[in-house]
Amino acid sequence: MKNLNFLIVLFISMTFSTFAMSSNSKLTPQQTVINFISDYEQWNEEATQNLSEDTGFQTKDEYIKLLNKYCTQSTSRIGYDVYGQYSLHIADGEKILSTKKDAQEIIIKTGVSSRFGDTDADMDYFEYHLILDKNKYLIEEVYQLLKSGEKTKTL
Repeated sequence: MKNLNFLIVLFISMTFSTFAMSSNSKLTPQQTVINFISDYEQWNEEATQNLSEDTGFQTKDEYIKLLNKYCTQSTSRIGYDVYGQYSLHIADGEKILSTKKDAQEIIIKTGVSSRFGDTDADMDYFEYHLILDKNKYLIEEVYQLLKSGEKTKTL
């Protein structure tokens, strides 16, 4: 039984690691954001499952792999300990609302129905700031847009 559990953990780890390390070159900025959302949600699910049953999933290490795949390099990333029952990003729910390009970056605004809102019309909004680096779009930062107009870093 121990061997079976070990094999399951190994399979999950290898699958996610391979998934997180695949190339995202030649993707549009929108495809980069959509793929990030999907991979982020998968990371969140694995990290949350590891809380209830020790699967061997290395939450912080896998988060760093996720960021290395989609994001510019930075030492000030804080999001590896922000996960749980409700993923911050949801592949089937978060939709691109607008794309704005200026000289230095592309800003993609997304929206997702809020799980904590008072009504079904309540939305959570995010801004993805991307740059083009060596023919590859990379996310510099993701901000959650607050109703007060403030932005909160989420990576």
